[in-house]
Amino acid sequence: MAEMGKNVIVGAEADAASLSVRLAWADGSTTVARFDHLAGKGVFAPLADPAFFGQVAVGRRGRSLEWPGEIDFCADALWFEAHPQDNPHTGHSHAAE
Repeated sequence: MAEMGKNVIVGAEADAASLSVRLAWADGSTTVARFDHLAGKGVFAPLADPAFFGQVAVGRRGRSLEWPGEIDFCADALWFEAHPQDNPHTGHSHAAE
């Protein structure tokens, strides 16, 4: 599922201890997104609070991962972070590998 705009999150399970979220995707795959490098910094400061981190939700039509206060991450960005070889903007592709 590499095409931009086609990556859909169907489930999200927060692990506040590791500041990560296990994502379930519409294609049946799962990935883990880490937020430890952002938590506690600037607009992402609230992510450092375990109770707040646990409030993660899947956004409208599965196209984002969201927390209260307008903290959100694009589904495509999360997909391509976990699958850099699929990113059409890096020059990598399965065909080239």
